Amino acid sequence: MNPLTPMLGSGSPPLPVRAQAALLVIDMQNAYCHPDGVFARSAPDPLACQRVILPCGELVGTARAAGVPVLHAAKVSLAPAVATASFHNTRRAGPGMMQVGEWDAEIVDGVRPAPGEIVLHKLAYSAFFGTALDPVLQRLGTRALVLVGVTTSICVESTARDAAQRGFDVYVVGDASAEWVPQRHERAIEQLGYAFARIVTTRQLADAWQATARQR
Repeated sequence: MNPLTPMLGSGSPPLPVRAQAALLVIDMQNAYCHPDGVFARSAPDPLACQRVILPCGELVGTARAAGVPVLHAAKVSLAPAVATASFHNTRRAGPGMMQVGEWDAEIVDGVRPAPGEIVLHKLAYSAFFGTALDPVLQRLGTRALVLVGVTTSICVESTARDAAQRGFDVYVVGDASAEWVPQRHERAIEQLGYAFARIVTTRQLADAWQATARQR
């Protein structure tokens, strides 16, 4: 099965309409998505995450036009003594620390937050861990949470699993999420589609929300 093919099992929820939906843009930061970013520079494919800026930007624009709330999550360090988690539960130090205000930590051009959009700073992989994401979604009345961003097998997957276990209908946009190693992306999409989320495409979701916007 193509891992980008939506898995339409009998239990799959329908495509999310505007009401009770929210779009969460995960870690679309210069460090990952700009070719000069600290992690992109040493990646096997430095442009892999950059390639999803366009589909992410399309969905952000469509969500805004349809009245779907757009939220952003960014992995940062708050200070040298309060550093972001790294691989194997260590703390990042030196290059890649991504302190708030540094260029690497900023959200990349093309998906920058609009005035009034919430940006959640996180120290770990899941956008739920140690942030106000859950209460924010509850106050918005969100039932369907749509995830885009990077990287698929780490922060997107961690957030999707946490969302599913909180009772949200979770959607991961397969062609608007990315990894530097394609096989990791494909494995993550396959596992998420099996147990935690419905895998959809940018075109499917954009069409659904554009139709909703025309009905407003």
